[in-house]
Amino acid sequence: MFESFLSFWKQSDILSVAYKEVGRMLLIAKNMYYYSMNVLLEGQQEKRDLYKEDQELNKLQIDVRRKVLEHLAISPNQDITPSLVLISIIIDIERIGDYSKNLLELSHKYPEKMEGTYVKEIIKLKKVVDDNFEKTIEAFTKCNKELGKKVMESHAEIAKKCEAIVERLVDDPHIGSRLGIIYALLARYLKRVSAHLKNVSSSVVNPFHRLGYRPEGN
Repeated sequence: MFESFLSFWKQSDILSVAYKEVGRMLLIAKNMYYYSMNVLLEGQQEKRDLYKEDQELNKLQIDVRRKVLEHLAISPNQDITPSLVLISIIIDIERIGDYSKNLLELSHKYPEKMEGTYVKEIIKLKKVVDDNFEKTIEAFTKCNKELGKKVMESHAEIAKKCEAIVERLVDDPHIGSRLGIIYALLARYLKRVSAHLKNVSSSVVNPFHRLGYRPEGN
């Protein structure tokens, strides 16, 4: 299915540009996410204006919508499903940008170095999400269905572990409320980034009506 979408996008001058812009959005979102996590967990000095980068992401989202609308206005009789897929994907990518800002804002609330068991667990999960980001980009740009499936399968485990961390934090009498809130939000934001990557990857695996859901038969 995705192969036919890719062919469709490339045949249209307008949609071919929109498709490239979606690819650029993925790269911007990835860089925003990596940067915010490095500032938060690695203590990297904050030098970039993440809010300006998010504005660029928003502008690209608006431009993709405009191009899709122009294409449908010019060619109303063509299959609209590939156009709807692009619109769906950019919503998820834009949300990753928002969560990247949220992650950076956590570093403003807690500028101290994060240490301990919870942080070690979160860093392990972060590495999986990092890898899934690369897989998602390759799945989308190279029409790699198998990589898309791996991201979708991986998310289920990430989500389960993130929720387990939150549940343990709620019941942990030894952790302070401030740090507990920071860790819980961090786990939840990481889970949401993973979920949006899963949704983007699902566009390579599933038909339009099942975007964001498990493949049929799973």
